[in-house]
Amino acid sequence: MKWNATQFGQRVVTALLFGTALLVPLFAGKITGLIILGLLSLLTTLEYLQLQGLKSWRLWIATFLSLLMYIALTVLVLSKGLGDPILYATYLALAFCAVLLYRLYKRQDPFVFTFQVLPATLYIAIPIALLFAVANWGDNYQPVWVLAILLFVWINDVLAYLIGRKYGKKPFSRFISPNKTWEGTLAGWFGCILMALILNQYLGMMTRWEWICLGLIIGVTSSIGDLIESLFKRRKGIKDSGTFLPGHGGLLDRIDSLLFSMPFIALFFSFYL
Repeated sequence: MKWNATQFGQRVVTALLFGTALLVPLFAGKITGLIILGLLSLLTTLEYLQLQGLKSWRLWIATFLSLLMYIALTVLVLSKGLGDPILYATYLALAFCAVLLYRLYKRQDPFVFTFQVLPATLYIAIPIALLFAVANWGDNYQPVWVLAILLFVWINDVLAYLIGRKYGKKPFSRFISPNKTWEGTLAGWFGCILMALILNQYLGMMTRWEWICLGLIIGVTSSIGDLIESLFKRRKGIKDSGTFLPGHGGLLDRIDSLLFSMPFIALFFSFYL
């Protein structure tokens, strides 16, 4: 595949700006973190529902119901800490992930539902609420967990792109996304292992093997999440989900991997931390 340095540079700059805009409020405090993630949930939900053709009152009702789930879960985290509601939300999101995996296997449009509030809630609102819950895992508010998760997602994405473009020959999924290769995908997973070793060295917080386990969970699920959105866009006949982020397209293009990964990450935190 042809290397495009300008496109890659634009992707890097956009990712850095996006990451900064997300992380600064998260590190500023619980409330600002809740607000910035709520804004991310709102804008991503609007982008998704508009892609699905919702307009007028249907668009705003579905968006409101989705955002209501985000608000309910995050307020519960703030007021009562981590408990059964977060675990049940994790299981619901995992069940939805299973549906997406089945449709990916069948090469069907993953997001065909009679009521679009369902994917808006289970695929967007709950995973973003789980990201806030992970930041509150343990006795103290620790947004460094969010930074670690994003670093895993980004190293997986960057190495998959770089190695895939330079050395990729075997398509990861020829029908769904012929530009994604096994060489790039495996490089991304290996990058997650290296990132796990780095985070273990400088952050501690978990054992080396727990970091590696978390890194591989994120690497594998991120790749699948990216593939699911590629199938969605292919079925829609579009290249990008939007134009919100230069070089990346829309918000869904930027966080598709994170959205699919978060239920698995939350499950890992539930059992190991």
